[in-house]
Amino acid sequence: MILRAAWVAPGDAAPIRDGYVQVLHDRVQAVGALDQAPAPKRREVVVDLGTAVITPGLINPHSHLELGCYAGQLPRGPLWPWLAELIRVRRIGDQVKRETAAAGEFAWRSLQAGVTCVGDASRRNLGWRALADTPIRKVCFVELLSIADQPPRTIAELRAAMHDVAENGLLTAGVSPHAPYTVPAADARAAIQLASALNRPWMIHLAETPEEVAYLSGDISGMPPGLAQAQRNAALPTPSGGVGRYVRGLLSSRPAAGYLAHGNYLADDDIAAIAEAGCAVVYCPRAHAYYGHADHPLERLRAAGVTVAIGTDSPACDNADLSPWRELAQLREAHAALADDDDTLLRFVTVYAAEALGMADRVGALRPGMLADIAAFPLDAPTERPIRALIDAAPDAARVWVGGDEVKLT
Repeated sequence: MILRAAWVAPGDAAPIRDGYVQVLHDRVQAVGALDQAPAPKRREVVVDLGTAVITPGLINPHSHLELGCYAGQLPRGPLWPWLAELIRVRRIGDQVKRETAAAGEFAWRSLQAGVTCVGDASRRNLGWRALADTPIRKVCFVELLSIADQPPRTIAELRAAMHDVAENGLLTAGVSPHAPYTVPAADARAAIQLASALNRPWMIHLAETPEEVAYLSGDISGMPPGLAQAQRNAALPTPSGGVGRYVRGLLSSRPAAGYLAHGNYLADDDIAAIAEAGCAVVYCPRAHAYYGHADHPLERLRAAGVTVAIGTDSPACDNADLSPWRELAQLREAHAALADDDDTLLRFVTVYAAEALGMADRVGALRPGMLADIAAFPLDAPTERPIRALIDAAPDAARVWVGGDEVKLT
């Protein structure tokens, strides 16, 4: 198959005007300018996409798809009141049925947005079942939550839950100790070591709020009463030493690929610890604005050599369209220094996102040998800056291929 379009944006190189992508089976065979394209082989399908941009399938490394059923029901503002209301509405009857349906629905919504690979965290290990037959590439993170009333709450339960996940060519299991305030540091470290032993990606929420940062220095006064009681019930030890010390202890074994979700409140030493560990950070710009956080340390992380990728967080954060282009538009607004850096902006949702999930050798760029996860987006008009045009317009994908197979979006 040969795809042709006004522009091809490979992800790891500058966009190519009047370009093509050749696909053989499930792999990219060749990429380049149309005047250098090979003649189609006998029976080779040629798809002319016209005034469009071909990109790698976009990657959303951080979401909680099952929470999409609560979109529009939760208060905009600080995380803790939002979280308290989320816990309340989740306890209303038929939670499993409701959230399983939402995971599937929002996986399809992701595909419509041009996302061909998603990192999805599920509280009760429901996500992989909901997504198993959905033609999207996914890392389904099994979440460890020590203060919960349902498993996985212990390393043994986490190991069993990982064993339950029926992986396939599009589904990889991952490990997610939820956060420092819900999982003891020793168990979080053991969970990440389990991921490394299994050669699977990991993820943990970190430095999402000022109260969490204070908690990591031993100040528990900012923890909401309900959460503080759950911590006491689970006999969670109070940490000390701050974020940097926590990161150094957590990742001392230099585990397999993984990422810290959010990283909203980081001092310079914290960033140095993250850089030493070699892990990525996933920043969710629209969720960041939704919760009213202070400026994200994106520039300082990048200056320290940390890979930063862009995700959406859950669809319940006023972002139910799950559009990476809209995330990048929010990022441009908040970080003026990157506003004109189209190549880097695209990398945030392709190359860097693949690195965060430990999949950069397979997806995130259009080059020979990579999996043929591809999206094509319409342009409103001819342009000299196709990525800027896509961020401005935030179109859904016109067509999507996963592993060389076209996904029917309607």
